[in-house]
Amino acid sequence: MDTRKILIVERDPDVTSELAGFLKDEPYEIVTAENGPKGLEILRREKIDLAVVEVCVEDQDGITLLEGVKAEEIQTSVLLVTSLGTLDPGENVHRPFTMSVYDKPIDKDVFLANIRKYMPLQDLWKSRLESFLEDNHSNPNLKFEDVVRYFRFSKSYGYTLFRMHLGESFTRCLRNVRLGKVEEALKSTTASISEIAYLCGFGSLSTFSKVFKEKYGNSPTRYRRNWKLGQVRDVRTNLGS
Repeated sequence: MDTRKILIVERDPDVTSELAGFLKDEPYEIVTAENGPKGLEILRREKIDLAVVEVCVEDQDGITLLEGVKAEEIQTSVLLVTSLGTLDPGENVHRPFTMSVYDKPIDKDVFLANIRKYMPLQDLWKSRLESFLEDNHSNPNLKFEDVVRYFRFSKSYGYTLFRMHLGESFTRCLRNVRLGKVEEALKSTTASISEIAYLCGFGSLSTFSKVFKEKYGNSPTRYRRNWKLGQVRDVRTNLGS
């Protein structure tokens, strides 16, 4: 299972070292950036589970990062750190991102408690993506753009999520869900092959037949016949025993 990543965005290297030290015995990989633009660049190219961001109001580094996260719909939770003592977490510019606001010096126990509290569950995205495919697989017009709109993340981040949590692209994941539903229907219903294909989200019978044979080694008709023959053999075996 992949190690979860925490990004620390902090201009003071001593504070960066202190926060990293707090986390040295925790099961996280630590990534650091000395300012907002560099932190945003890391968020664009890497899957970061949680970001701890210093809000430097004087040069707007932290706020610039938050605005970038919002504009690019980067799905990373953010904890804010400030030494000013006046930052209101209810301000509109922070509201979509702020989980907690710390004043310096930072208490280790409080810091770690919040890290554990707001670190996303490792399998959360896996279950969310699987549920979406389960609920929408019967729509023959379902596209990756529909997933992007539903979850409000960028296309590039969506590609990463599918590969990271489901091990394959959206197209292959959707196809596998549909094929699984077809297999169930072939075994449990008397519906025609074409009816099953359409009900399970396949808009083209030729494409359906091709991908089914690629996965199961037989046409849907032969697969159903062989399964039924297998059931009959099992019944005869049980009666003879």
